[in-house]
Amino acid sequence: MLEKLLQSIFSCRVDPSLVSKVDIVIVDNDAEKTAESTVVRLLNDCPPLFQMHYCDFPIKGLSNVRNEIINKAIEKDPDFILFVDDDEYVVEDWLTAHVSTIVRNRGDFAMGPVIPEFEKKVSADIAQWFGHYTFEDQRSLDFMDSGNLIMRTKFIKETELRFDPRFNTLGAEDSYFGVSALKKGASIFFAKGAIAYETIPEKRATLAWLYKRRFRGANTYTYIILLEKKYFQVLKKILVNFVYLLVGVLSLVLVPIHFNYRYFGVLKLAESLGGFAGLFNIRFHEYLKGR
Repeated sequence: MLEKLLQSIFSCRVDPSLVSKVDIVIVDNDAEKTAESTVVRLLNDCPPLFQMHYCDFPIKGLSNVRNEIINKAIEKDPDFILFVDDDEYVVEDWLTAHVSTIVRNRGDFAMGPVIPEFEKKVSADIAQWFGHYTFEDQRSLDFMDSGNLIMRTKFIKETELRFDPRFNTLGAEDSYFGVSALKKGASIFFAKGAIAYETIPEKRATLAWLYKRRFRGANTYTYIILLEKKYFQVLKKILVNFVYLLVGVLSLVLVPIHFNYRYFGVLKLAESLGGFAGLFNIRFHEYLKGR
């Protein structure tokens, strides 16, 4: 998947009035340096506009490795820093769409859509729960994901914004990064043409994985609003948990019926239980090694 991502970046059409040089920084979060051979193999394929840099960073943790990417990127003194995950690949206009959006709006961040693409064909009752954000192009946003994101380096330097290590094994480190950025006055825009496709492996395209992801999403959302002391939202979340619990239980009768929304009740139960667990300070560490 890393090779597919890098080759897609190499194939990007670039507007020379916007982009004069691109440094690609690959941070390998693995003590065994499993990505190094892929990077070395692709060095000869790298077009003149791009320069690849590989570094190993064995200290595990989602926030840890994202912060290391920022630190390594800043060393190159760029105007902008782009994040893209290694299980994605991008379209030809990805780079230009990101840069033009953040320049045109004088924004601090711009986020592009991440469209799921299944490794193998899956049933509609599973596939339909893998959605993606879609908004009007150039629209201002009040949230952030980091899987397909451009950042203005000046903003990162001036605010010293980094990912919070409390989310290293929880997930949602990018959501809290967005919350922190907005508190510091960040402007975020949607770059509709900066499309990335995310590969969904067969082991993720299951009800069990969806259940865990919905549980974790509600769990980390509750953690964030508690951290931010948004007590009205906490109260609202408690009420929503009860509604989801009731609706989820009643909707379980749909599971044996073969239609697209048969798992609606199961997933609402996951959100309810994840939210309640968060209220009682029970954290779901989705990214602990071996989970």
